[in-house]
Amino acid sequence: MTLVRLLVVLILSALAAPAFAQPSLGMGRRLGRPLTRAPEPEAPAEPASEPGAAWVGPQIQLGYGYLKLADGYGGGDAHLADLSIFVQTPVTELRLAVRGEVGARDYSLGGDDLLAIAGLEIGFQLTEWLEPLVPHISFVVSFGGLVGERFESTVIHGFGGAGLELGLALRLFRNLHLHAALGYQRWEMDGAAFDLFQIRLGAGL
Repeated sequence: MTLVRLLVVLILSALAAPAFAQPSLGMGRRLGRPLTRAPEPEAPAEPASEPGAAWVGPQIQLGYGYLKLADGYGGGDAHLADLSIFVQTPVTELRLAVRGEVGARDYSLGGDDLLAIAGLEIGFQLTEWLEPLVPHISFVVSFGGLVGERFESTVIHGFGGAGLELGLALRLFRNLHLHAALGYQRWEMDGAAFDLFQIRLGAGL
């Protein structure tokens, strides 16, 4: 009887051993499987920096101008505020601008006169060869009016003329620049001719 029980125990143990061993083998496979690391995404390549665009010339300028419109008595100094707006074209060497100036002109026998000038400028400029310097030569046409007091009466004189201007711009950063110019014009006013030399200083974009 004891031998029979021993045989039964051995048979049951042999049958139960694979059932308990199978999960442990599966767990062993899971634990023994090497971990694979996902590849890190590559950093996007930085775009190549674009070279700086060439300057096409000024777009707008604000400045100060001085000229002497003689009054026949030793006076005639005029100090003007200047605004120039430029027209951009595909030909960067072509310089086109409209100009407005307004200020006071000294009159020896009375108070200051009001001087207003409108002008058109067309010329040639070098925007690349001497960077950051941009020289130019322009033909300028001007017209305007002079308003003043003469013997307690208000008088208005119209004038017009043309001439040449030589100038130089210094580019500082992008379109920001300084400008200086010297010009000569011959005006006609009330049947008289005036030879004018003008200095202009300014800054712009």
